Amino acid sequence: MSTYTGTAGSPLRPASTEIATASASFVEILAGLLNPGAAVVRLDPGSGGYPRTAGVFDAQGQAVPQPLAYRQAAARWIVQCFPGLDTRNAHELDLTTGRLTAVAAVATPIAA
Repeated sequence: MSTYTGTAGSPLRPASTEIATASASFVEILAGLLNPGAAVVRLDPGSGGYPRTAGVFDAQGQAVPQPLAYRQAAARWIVQCFPGLDTRNAHELDLTTGRLTAVAAVATPIAA
């Protein structure tokens, strides 16, 4: 199972910049859509520069499997809740605090 080192539970969190805080009701509705183990939703820049899907991670940084439709819905909701996101950066929404942060990309080595 894949992990993401930028989640709240990871000591290897890359440099991030807090952008805003989502309302408690928005975070509650979004968390209700996702798996109960979800702690962080990460938007990746998609084709055309717009975030298209989201990755979902638990507090330890482990990927939480979600259906594609749920990941796409989560990404759309976050983009609509925070208009004007810089599409060059990845973004994380912490489902515990509601904080949205811009996260520096983490290079993943490719095995030969």
